[in-house]
Amino acid sequence: MKKNWPIGIFVLALLLAFGPRSLLSQTSPVKSNASKASDYWSRFKFEISTAVSFQKSLADTSYFHHYSPPFLSGPYVSKGEQTIKIHGKEGWGFNVGLAYFPATHFGVQLLVDYGKPHLSGDNTDYYVWLNYGFSPEGQPPYPHIFEYTYGWPDTAGHLTEAVASLNGAFRLPISRRLALSASGGLSYFHVDSTGTGLAYSYYWWEDGWFKGRTFDVKCDIGTIDKLGLNLGAELNWVLFSNMCFVLDARYYACATETLRMKIVDEGLITPPPPPFAEITFEEVVETMNLQDLTIDPSFYRINIGLKYLF
Repeated sequence: MKKNWPIGIFVLALLLAFGPRSLLSQTSPVKSNASKASDYWSRFKFEISTAVSFQKSLADTSYFHHYSPPFLSGPYVSKGEQTIKIHGKEGWGFNVGLAYFPATHFGVQLLVDYGKPHLSGDNTDYYVWLNYGFSPEGQPPYPHIFEYTYGWPDTAGHLTEAVASLNGAFRLPISRRLALSASGGLSYFHVDSTGTGLAYSYYWWEDGWFKGRTFDVKCDIGTIDKLGLNLGAELNWVLFSNMCFVLDARYYACATETLRMKIVDEGLITPPPPPFAEITFEEVVETMNLQDLTIDPSFYRINIGLKYLF
Protein backbone atom coordinates (compact mmCIF):
# COMPACT_ATOMS: atom_id res chain seq x y z
CA MET A 1 0.00 0.00 0.00
CA LYS A 2 2.83 2.35 0.78
CA LYS A 3 4.12 1.98 -2.80
CA ASN A 4 0.75 3.29 -4.18
CA TRP A 5 0.74 6.66 -2.37
CA PRO A 6 2.32 8.57 -5.33
CA ILE A 7 -0.52 7.30 -7.54
CA GLY A 8 -3.10 8.53 -5.00
CA ILE A 9 -1.58 12.00 -4.91
CA PHE A 10 -1.58 12.10 -8.72
CA VAL A 11 -5.28 11.15 -8.88
CA LEU A 12 -6.16 13.81 -6.26
CA ALA A 13 -4.33 16.48 -8.28
CA LEU A 14 -6.32 15.51 -11.39
CA LEU A 15 -9.59 15.78 -9.49
CA LEU A 16 -8.68 19.20 -8.17
CA ALA A 17 -7.56 20.43 -11.59
CA PHE A 18 -10.43 19.10 -13.69
CA GLY A 19 -13.16 18.49 -11.12
CA PRO A 20 -16.31 20.61 -10.67
CA ARG A 21 -15.58 24.31 -10.11
CA SER A 22 -18.25 24.41 -7.42
CA LEU A 23 -15.94 22.52 -5.09
CA LEU A 24 -13.61 25.52 -5.04
CA SER A 25 -16.20 28.28 -5.17
CA GLN A 26 -18.19 27.39 -2.07
CA THR A 27 -18.86 30.49 0.05
CA SER A 28 -18.80 30.32 3.78
CA PRO A 29 -22.12 30.49 5.68
CA VAL A 30 -21.08 33.91 7.08
CA LYS A 31 -20.55 35.43 3.63
CA SER A 32 -23.77 33.89 2.37
CA ASN A 33 -25.74 35.42 5.24
CA ALA A 34 -24.07 38.78 4.70
CA SER A 35 -25.01 38.67 1.02
CA LYS A 36 -28.62 37.89 1.86
CA ALA A 37 -28.70 40.73 4.39
CA SER A 38 -27.32 43.20 1.84
CA ASP A 39 -29.86 42.02 -0.74
CA TYR A 40 -32.67 42.51 1.77
CA TRP A 41 -31.65 46.02 2.87
CA SER A 42 -30.82 47.14 -0.69
CA ARG A 43 -34.54 46.94 -1.47
CA PHE A 44 -35.16 49.94 0.79
CA LYS A 45 -34.02 53.26 -0.65
CA PHE A 46 -35.85 55.58 1.74
CA GLU A 47 -36.00 55.75 5.53
CA ILE A 48 -38.35 57.95 7.58
CA SER A 49 -37.87 58.04 11.35
CA THR A 50 -39.70 59.63 14.28
CA ALA A 51 -38.28 59.47 17.77
CA VAL A 52 -38.37 60.81 21.30
CA SER A 53 -35.01 62.21 22.43
CA PHE A 54 -33.34 62.64 25.80
CA GLN A 55 -30.90 65.56 25.65
CA LYS A 56 -28.07 66.86 27.82
CA SER A 57 -26.99 70.46 27.27
CA LEU A 58 -23.28 71.25 27.59
CA ALA A 59 -23.80 74.90 28.52
CA ASP A 60 -21.49 75.81 31.40
CA THR A 61 -20.80 79.47 32.15
CA SER A 62 -21.06 82.22 34.76
CA TYR A 63 -21.85 85.93 34.85
CA PHE A 64 -20.68 88.54 37.36
CA HIS A 65 -23.65 90.84 37.93
CA HIS A 66 -22.89 94.24 39.45
CA TYR A 67 -24.85 97.48 39.37
CA SER A 68 -25.92 100.39 41.60
CA PRO A 69 -29.22 99.73 43.47
CA PRO A 70 -31.18 103.02 43.68
CA PHE A 71 -32.14 104.87 46.89
CA LEU A 72 -35.30 106.90 46.20
CA SER A 73 -35.20 109.29 49.19
CA GLY A 74 -32.02 111.22 48.51
CA PRO A 75 -28.42 111.17 47.33
CA TYR A 76 -26.59 107.84 47.55
CA VAL A 77 -23.64 105.72 46.46
CA SER A 78 -24.33 101.98 46.18
CA LYS A 79 -23.28 98.67 44.75
CA GLY A 80 -24.96 95.31 44.37
CA GLU A 81 -23.11 92.24 43.15
CA GLN A 82 -23.44 88.48 42.71
CA THR A 83 -22.17 85.71 40.44
CA ILE A 84 -24.75 83.81 38.41
CA LYS A 85 -23.95 80.23 37.39
CA ILE A 86 -25.56 78.66 34.31
CA HIS A 87 -25.23 74.91 33.78
CA GLY A 88 -27.00 72.89 31.12
CA LYS A 89 -29.15 70.04 32.39
CA GLU A 90 -31.27 67.29 30.88
CA GLY A 91 -34.49 67.62 28.92
CA TRP A 92 -36.83 65.81 26.55
CA GLY A 93 -37.46 66.54 22.90
CA PHE A 94 -38.28 64.86 19.62
CA ASN A 95 -36.60 64.14 16.32
CA VAL A 96 -37.64 63.38 12.74
CA GLY A 97 -35.36 62.12 9.99
CA LEU A 98 -35.38 61.32 6.28
CA ALA A 99 -32.65 59.31 4.55
CA TYR A 100 -32.10 58.24 0.95
CA PHE A 101 -29.78 55.35 0.07
CA PRO A 102 -29.08 55.12 -3.67
CA ALA A 103 -26.62 52.31 -2.78
CA THR A 104 -26.94 49.65 -0.11
CA HIS A 105 -24.28 51.15 2.13
CA PHE A 106 -24.17 54.87 1.30
CA GLY A 107 -26.76 57.63 1.41
CA VAL A 108 -27.73 61.11 2.56
CA GLN A 109 -29.71 62.03 5.65
CA LEU A 110 -31.78 65.01 6.83
CA LEU A 111 -32.43 65.35 10.58
CA VAL A 112 -34.50 67.88 12.52
CA ASP A 113 -34.17 67.98 16.33
CA TYR A 114 -36.14 69.95 18.90
CA GLY A 115 -35.62 69.98 22.66
CA LYS A 116 -35.89 72.10 25.84
CA PRO A 117 -33.14 71.10 28.28
CA HIS A 118 -33.21 72.79 31.68
CA LEU A 119 -30.74 75.32 33.05
CA SER A 120 -29.58 75.41 36.65
CA GLY A 121 -26.70 76.81 38.69
CA ASP A 122 -25.57 77.31 42.28
CA ASN A 123 -25.47 81.11 42.52
CA THR A 124 -23.45 83.10 45.02
CA ASP A 125 -25.13 85.27 47.65
CA TYR A 126 -26.36 88.72 46.62
CA TYR A 127 -24.42 91.50 48.38
CA VAL A 128 -25.67 95.09 48.70
CA TRP A 129 -23.79 98.11 50.08
CA LEU A 130 -25.53 101.48 50.23
CA ASN A 131 -24.21 104.82 51.52
CA TYR A 132 -27.10 107.26 51.55
CA GLY A 133 -27.79 110.73 52.90
CA PHE A 134 -31.06 111.33 54.71
CA SER A 135 -32.27 114.57 56.30
CA PRO A 136 -35.07 114.39 58.90
CA GLU A 137 -37.06 117.60 59.21
CA GLY A 138 -35.06 120.42 60.75
CA GLN A 139 -31.79 118.46 60.80
CA PRO A 140 -28.78 118.61 58.48
CA PRO A 141 -28.22 115.54 56.25
CA TYR A 142 -25.82 112.91 57.51
CA PRO A 143 -24.64 109.66 55.93
CA HIS A 144 -25.97 106.19 56.70
CA ILE A 145 -24.56 102.81 55.70
CA PHE A 146 -26.75 99.87 54.76
CA GLU A 147 -24.92 96.60 54.13
CA TYR A 148 -26.62 93.24 53.67
CA THR A 149 -26.01 89.81 52.10
CA TYR A 150 -29.05 87.98 50.72
CA GLY A 151 -29.07 84.22 50.32
CA TRP A 152 -29.97 83.73 46.68
CA PRO A 153 -31.85 80.92 44.85
CA ASP A 154 -30.30 78.84 42.09
CA THR A 155 -30.62 79.72 38.44
CA ALA A 156 -33.80 78.32 36.88
CA GLY A 157 -34.61 78.30 33.19
CA HIS A 158 -34.34 76.38 29.96
CA LEU A 159 -32.84 76.36 26.48
CA THR A 160 -35.03 75.98 23.40
CA GLU A 161 -33.00 74.14 20.75
CA ALA A 162 -34.00 73.59 17.11
CA VAL A 163 -31.32 71.99 14.94
CA ALA A 164 -31.45 70.97 11.26
CA SER A 165 -28.69 68.67 9.96
CA LEU A 166 -27.63 67.43 6.53
CA ASN A 167 -25.44 64.32 6.75
CA GLY A 168 -23.65 61.69 4.80
CA ALA A 169 -24.74 58.23 5.97
CA PHE A 170 -23.24 54.73 5.97
CA ARG A 171 -25.46 51.64 6.48
CA LEU A 172 -24.03 48.24 7.40
CA PRO A 173 -26.50 45.30 7.20
CA ILE A 174 -25.80 42.61 9.81
CA SER A 175 -28.77 40.38 9.07
CA ARG A 176 -32.22 40.64 7.54
CA ARG A 177 -33.49 42.06 10.83
CA LEU A 178 -30.51 44.11 11.98
CA ALA A 179 -28.41 46.95 10.54
CA LEU A 180 -26.01 49.50 11.95
CA SER A 181 -25.68 53.05 10.64
CA ALA A 182 -23.26 55.94 11.11
CA SER A 183 -23.80 59.50 9.89
CA GLY A 184 -22.41 62.97 10.30
CA GLY A 185 -22.35 66.39 8.70
CA LEU A 186 -23.34 70.04 9.05
CA SER A 187 -25.93 71.28 11.54
CA TYR A 188 -27.70 74.63 11.76
CA PHE A 189 -28.42 75.67 15.36
CA HIS A 190 -31.24 77.99 16.45
CA VAL A 191 -31.12 78.33 20.24
CA ASP A 192 -33.13 80.58 22.58
CA SER A 193 -32.70 80.71 26.34
CA THR A 194 -34.44 82.27 29.33
CA GLY A 195 -33.88 82.03 33.05
CA THR A 196 -34.13 83.64 36.47
CA GLY A 197 -31.33 84.41 38.91
CA LEU A 198 -30.46 88.10 38.49
CA ALA A 199 -31.14 90.37 41.47
CA TYR A 200 -32.57 93.88 41.44
CA SER A 201 -33.28 96.06 44.51
CA TYR A 202 -34.41 99.57 45.38
CA TYR A 203 -34.65 101.29 48.77
CA TRP A 204 -36.30 104.31 50.39
CA TRP A 205 -36.96 106.01 53.73
CA GLU A 206 -40.55 106.06 54.99
CA ASP A 207 -42.01 107.16 58.35
CA GLY A 208 -38.69 106.82 60.15
CA TRP A 209 -37.88 103.43 58.67
CA PHE A 210 -35.40 102.29 56.06
CA LYS A 211 -37.27 100.05 53.58
CA GLY A 212 -36.49 98.16 50.42
CA ARG A 213 -37.65 95.57 47.90
CA THR A 214 -35.60 92.89 46.15
CA PHE A 215 -36.59 90.90 43.07
CA ASP A 216 -35.41 87.79 41.22
CA VAL A 217 -35.52 89.07 37.66
CA LYS A 218 -36.17 86.92 34.60
CA CYS A 219 -33.84 87.49 31.66
CA ASP A 220 -33.49 86.44 28.05
CA ILE A 221 -29.96 85.15 27.55
CA GLY A 222 -30.18 85.68 23.79
CA THR A 223 -30.62 83.85 20.48
CA ILE A 224 -27.97 81.81 18.70
CA ASP A 225 -28.11 81.16 14.94
CA LYS A 226 -24.98 79.33 13.94
CA LEU A 227 -23.50 76.43 11.96
CA GLY A 228 -21.99 73.43 13.73
CA LEU A 229 -21.41 69.70 13.27
CA ASN A 230 -23.02 66.44 14.32
CA LEU A 231 -21.87 62.83 14.48
CA GLY A 232 -23.83 59.78 15.53
CA ALA A 233 -24.42 56.03 15.34
CA GLU A 234 -27.67 54.14 14.99
CA LEU A 235 -29.09 50.67 15.59
CA ASN A 236 -31.95 49.50 13.36
CA TRP A 237 -33.95 46.39 14.26
CA VAL A 238 -36.75 45.27 11.96
CA LEU A 239 -39.90 44.55 13.97
CA PHE A 240 -42.08 43.44 11.06
CA SER A 241 -42.41 44.13 7.37
CA ASN A 242 -40.89 47.58 6.77
CA MET A 243 -41.03 48.95 10.33
CA CYS A 244 -37.90 49.21 12.53
CA PHE A 245 -37.10 50.01 16.12
CA VAL A 246 -34.33 52.64 16.08
CA LEU A 247 -31.85 53.63 18.79
CA ASP A 248 -29.61 56.60 17.98
CA ALA A 249 -26.83 58.32 19.97
CA ARG A 250 -25.56 61.63 18.58
CA TYR A 251 -23.31 64.55 19.51
CA TYR A 252 -24.00 68.10 18.29
CA ALA A 253 -21.03 70.47 18.42
CA CYS A 254 -21.23 74.25 18.04
CA ALA A 255 -18.74 76.98 18.89
CA THR A 256 -19.50 79.22 21.86
CA GLU A 257 -21.38 82.46 21.27
CA THR A 258 -21.22 85.76 23.18
CA LEU A 259 -24.63 87.36 23.71
CA ARG A 260 -26.01 90.46 25.41
CA MET A 261 -28.58 89.49 28.05
CA LYS A 262 -31.94 91.26 28.18
CA ILE A 263 -34.42 91.66 31.00
CA VAL A 264 -37.88 90.19 30.39
CA ASP A 265 -40.70 92.62 31.19
CA GLU A 266 -43.23 90.52 33.11
CA GLY A 267 -44.36 93.06 35.71
CA LEU A 268 -42.42 91.35 38.50
CA ILE A 269 -40.93 94.59 39.82
CA THR A 270 -43.65 96.25 41.88
CA PRO A 271 -43.70 100.06 42.05
CA PRO A 272 -42.67 101.95 45.20
CA PRO A 273 -45.36 103.50 47.40
CA PRO A 274 -46.48 107.12 46.97
CA PRO A 275 -45.22 109.79 46.84
CA PHE A 276 -42.40 108.14 44.92
CA ALA A 277 -42.73 107.97 41.15
CA GLU A 278 -43.16 104.55 39.56
CA ILE A 279 -39.94 102.94 38.37
CA THR A 280 -40.31 102.22 34.66
CA PHE A 281 -39.06 99.12 32.91
CA GLU A 282 -36.64 101.25 30.89
CA GLU A 283 -35.17 102.64 34.13
CA VAL A 284 -34.66 99.10 35.46
CA VAL A 285 -32.90 98.08 32.23
CA GLU A 286 -30.62 101.12 32.40
CA THR A 287 -29.84 100.60 36.10
CA MET A 288 -29.02 96.89 35.81
CA ASN A 289 -26.85 97.52 32.73
CA LEU A 290 -26.51 93.85 31.76
CA GLN A 291 -23.37 92.85 29.89
CA ASP A 292 -22.35 90.00 27.59
CA LEU A 293 -22.55 86.31 28.47
CA THR A 294 -20.70 83.50 26.67
CA ILE A 295 -22.68 80.28 26.22
CA ASP A 296 -22.02 76.89 24.58
CA PRO A 297 -25.02 75.55 22.60
CA SER A 298 -23.49 72.07 22.13
CA PHE A 299 -25.39 69.02 23.40
CA TYR A 300 -25.71 65.29 23.01
CA ARG A 301 -28.85 63.22 22.82
CA ILE A 302 -30.19 59.67 22.66
CA ASN A 303 -33.15 58.81 20.41
CA ILE A 304 -35.64 55.99 20.81
CA GLY A 305 -38.27 55.64 18.10
CA LEU A 306 -39.58 53.98 14.94
CA LYS A 307 -38.30 53.95 11.38
CA TYR A 308 -40.23 53.18 8.22
CA LEU A 309 -38.44 51.63 5.22
CA PHE A 310 -39.53 52.11 1.62
